Amino acid sequence: MPDAADRIVAKKPRAKRGGWLRALRPKSKRTVAAAALAAMMVGIVVNAVALQHGRRLEFAAVPTATAAVAVKPPAVGAAPPKVATPAPTPQPAPTTVALARAPKGADPITDFLRAQGADKRRLTLAAQGALARLGFAVRATGALDSTTRNALIEFEKSRRMPVSTEITARLVKSLTAAAAR
Repeated sequence: MPDAADRIVAKKPRAKRGGWLRALRPKSKRTVAAAALAAMMVGIVVNAVALQHGRRLEFAAVPTATAAVAVKPPAVGAAPPKVATPAPTPQPAPTTVALARAPKGADPITDFLRAQGADKRRLTLAAQGALARLGFAVRATGALDSTTRNALIEFEKSRRMPVSTEITARLVKSLTAAAAR
């Protein structure tokens, strides 16, 4: 017969569940914040370098101006001197200064914003002209100044319209209709 000691089966220690997850768990909130910040910074750099299309800024030195050459007028009665055409000089790479002065129409967002500004100015001029015809002391400058705002508020209150300081096409239409009467 087997011994009593042989019948007792030694229990093996049970493996803890999620042991590898516990090893990956951060020790503090500061570690989590640092990891999130690092991931965001890497994402920003990847976005700026790899995912954005279009022109890139080149950080090169700004070229210096060339010295002006004084030309003497030819002597009276002398034959005109032969002028040698200089070889074309290589153009420097565009710099941040040159990119800042990019020609108009080079950027669709800038064109859109300029068109928005032109529309606002046109609407403001039309509103100021109608307000002047209605008897308000407003000069047609195209700028939305305080006298124009006050006159608009008075007009909107007198017509029981919702008061706002934004000039819209609807407001200009009602102003011109009132001024035509």
